[in-house]
Amino acid sequence: MRVLTALAIVLMTAMPALATPADDVRNAETAFAKAFADRDQTAFFRFVLDDATFLAPLRTLAGKKAIVDRWSRFFASPVAPFSWGPDRVAVNAAGTIGETAGPVYDADGHHIGNFNSVWVKQSDGTWKVLFDGPGSPAAVFAADASPVEEGDVTADDGAKLHYKKAGNGPITVIVPLGFIVYDDFKQLADVATVITYDPRGRGRSSPLKSLDSVTIQQDVRDLETIRAHFKADKFVPIGFSYLGLMVAMYTIDHSEHVTRLVQIGPVPRKAGTQYPKRLTNGMADVFDVAEDTNKWREMRAQGMAESAPREFCEADAKVFRYVLIGNPAHASRIKSNCDLPNEWPVNTDKHFQHLFESINALNITPADLAKITMPVLVIHGTKDRNAPYGSGREWAMSLPDARLVTVDGAAHVSWADDPIAVFGSIREFLRGNWPLTAEKITALDPEK
Repeated sequence: MRVLTALAIVLMTAMPALATPADDVRNAETAFAKAFADRDQTAFFRFVLDDATFLAPLRTLAGKKAIVDRWSRFFASPVAPFSWGPDRVAVNAAGTIGETAGPVYDADGHHIGNFNSVWVKQSDGTWKVLFDGPGSPAAVFAADASPVEEGDVTADDGAKLHYKKAGNGPITVIVPLGFIVYDDFKQLADVATVITYDPRGRGRSSPLKSLDSVTIQQDVRDLETIRAHFKADKFVPIGFSYLGLMVAMYTIDHSEHVTRLVQIGPVPRKAGTQYPKRLTNGMADVFDVAEDTNKWREMRAQGMAESAPREFCEADAKVFRYVLIGNPAHASRIKSNCDLPNEWPVNTDKHFQHLFESINALNITPADLAKITMPVLVIHGTKDRNAPYGSGREWAMSLPDARLVTVDGAAHVSWADDPIAVFGSIREFLRGNWPLTAEKITALDPEK
């Protein structure tokens, strides 16, 4: 037995091991990358199937001709602009389909992202690429990095509007309510220039001496001020909550600047609209956080909203974060903004009182809605307690070219419950496509 074992070892070391399908796929990916590094277009494109599809951040290249036309420009310089190599390879049981994944580096050796490719075995035993991308990008910002740009824009009446700007993509998106949305929405900076700002009197914008200017009509004017400041002739407004209504109003007045429109959990266009019960069911589903609620009530009864506004704000945030999410396990994703005096309830209560007086008086007509002719993506959670799910369906049904993405089980801050559904849908919409789950709404009540 020892002799046989020793002989087997000799034979194994003397003869090359038989290559596995995974080895073949790895070798094909490596040769593919080497042809690119060697600037050998002929060898490079030989790996691409005639019906291949390459998914780029802002476009889909369908067919080899489109891929050759696009990728030929990457061979213009004597040095490859980027390089890659596989660190993961998987092959199906039949040995006919393979997937590769790994890092991508720029010409200076910096990690700029990751790739994914799907390979298909050919009848002659070779492997060719059927699908390439999209891989995951490198993080837009490290967790502790400073924003690309931050400052204030002066509104027409002297109010200071605080903004943050991330990325330099070819598409510009402007998202009000920056103190809430920036940290999450900056991830879109891999495909767009992302500008967020705080509405007047909110967040890090300057405090207001008078609340007379707090109207939704002024919010429309402030959005135009932000757009003009950044010289964004064309952009995509993204409005959350009552600002979903506001960006629609902006588009009615300034359609020449809007290419696409996104509404997330928009309030109804007409205050007091009643929807079928099944489209408002989530509004009654509030989590029991008795200990926090009792403390909040006690502090409110003691007048601490005025006497200890920061402390009361923290107690308020602990309770109402459960209103904003559909799954209580996600409550920690709702961050307190109590470090900002503008966001203390003693101030926001008065702010919203003025704001909703103007919203309640609105009369947006079908003729107004007909002016919003560009594609509109509406995203709404079925458990939204702040703006009923029926409102999202109504917006999508009433606009000329709108689709609805329903986020099942999500509440008002739908991206806290399901960031994949929300940001995946927005990203695909920014690329010029309808998300896979987007539906054309033809009836307010889906069960009729």
